[in-house]
Amino acid sequence: MPLILAVDDDLNILEIYKGIFGEAGFEVRTAEDAVSAVMLFQQFQPDLLVLDVDMPAGGGQKVFDRLRNLFQTAVPIIFATGRPENVAHLAKLANVAILKKPFDPASLVAEAKRLLRLA
Repeated sequence: MPLILAVDDDLNILEIYKGIFGEAGFEVRTAEDAVSAVMLFQQFQPDLLVLDVDMPAGGGQKVFDRLRNLFQTAVPIIFATGRPENVAHLAKLANVAILKKPFDPASLVAEAKRLLRLA
C-alpha cells in the first residue's frame, strides 16, 4: 500500500486528505509545516507527497527544494494550492503535478495514481 505524506497548515484539509486517500487504499501521514514535513519524510520515506504551497515556516516550495537538493530524491509531489501560478515553473519537472484548490477528490486520487504509476 503506497504511503502518502500530506502537508498543509489547515488541519481540516489534512483530515480531508486522510479520508480521500484512506478510501482509495493509501496509507496517509500528515504534517502541519515544512519542518515537520522534512522530519517525517526522513522517518517514513513516503511514496508521494501532497504539499500546500503557502504555509508558515516555509511552504511547499521550501520542502520541495530541500527534498530535491538535500536528499536528492525524485519522490513524486503534488502541489495543492489556491495560486498555481506561484509554482507553475515547477510543472515541467519530472514527478511534479499542480492542482488548484479546491479540487475534487477524484482528480486528486487520479493524479496520485498517475504519479505512482498505479493507473
